[in-house]
Amino acid sequence: MKIINRMHPTARLSGAGLLLAPALALGLGGCSVESGSDALTDRLANSPAVVDRYRGPTVRDFTIWRPYVAVNEFPIDPDEIRATAFAVRLVTGDDPVMIMPLHPALQQPDPIVNPDAAQAARSGVTKIMVSEAFGASDAMRQLRQIIEFEEVGESAVDRWTHDLVAVSTGSLARGLRPLQFATATPSVGDTVWMATAVYAGASPSRVAHEATVIRIDGDGRMEYRFANSRLSLQATAGAPLLDDEGHVVGVHLAEPGDEGSTAEVPEGGVFGFGVSAAELLRVWGVEPVLVDRRTGDQQASSRKTPMRRNFS
Repeated sequence: MKIINRMHPTARLSGAGLLLAPALALGLGGCSVESGSDALTDRLANSPAVVDRYRGPTVRDFTIWRPYVAVNEFPIDPDEIRATAFAVRLVTGDDPVMIMPLHPALQQPDPIVNPDAAQAARSGVTKIMVSEAFGASDAMRQLRQIIEFEEVGESAVDRWTHDLVAVSTGSLARGLRPLQFATATPSVGDTVWMATAVYAGASPSRVAHEATVIRIDGDGRMEYRFANSRLSLQATAGAPLLDDEGHVVGVHLAEPGDEGSTAEVPEGGVFGFGVSAAELLRVWGVEPVLVDRRTGDQQASSRKTPMRRNFS
């Protein structure tokens, strides 16, 4: 298990100057919990987009978040940032949800692939807090419902999707800038962008980090090599993987271990792996929201009605 750096990687250059939002400040002072104030909501909804100073998709404020999850015997420690979450719209007309991983909350380096272990983790969740990843707001907000999907296919099969949960955003939904899912899975050689704040190896103002897909398995597992060989992947589990248009093509989970190494690729560099968005949506029985590129209008999408489980 890696030791978590106490510094919060949220410095960002904007029109108003350099903004900093240390995690320690979130936990120990000056943060509001479930404030629900109209002023905060208006500030979220009317915030400007993050300035895109590099090649790649634009990722706006209030899209990428930091989750703090209390599960089983592991309480929330506001000083420790272990993962990333992101807001996305699953179905046209529905409120956006927050997607986040389970294994960082259990202080495990690898994703949970066993369905029984994943269900035990879900059932053990007692509290989820989130904070904006780039310091656009210093508020911590509480989420209260995990969305339970009836999985398609054989439930006993180990899948990378078991590690991910969708959480209802409740009153926070108004202020979110949700992403949308892509309709196709990238191919080997395509570029993807991991969207999150990083601890080291890149400017704190950089929102997305370029990688090249080097492997795609039949179970939805994607492996990629980052263009930046100094990039730190600390607390990046759960970050969305975007195409050049900013649509979600996958979710980053971890660095590949020995079992996932790719022999054809030269040694060295920074590698990651995740699960494709197509596989995640297939397992959840969700058809993604489609957008007409000419008009920007959303086309109809659907899914089975999921169960929502309160945990606090």
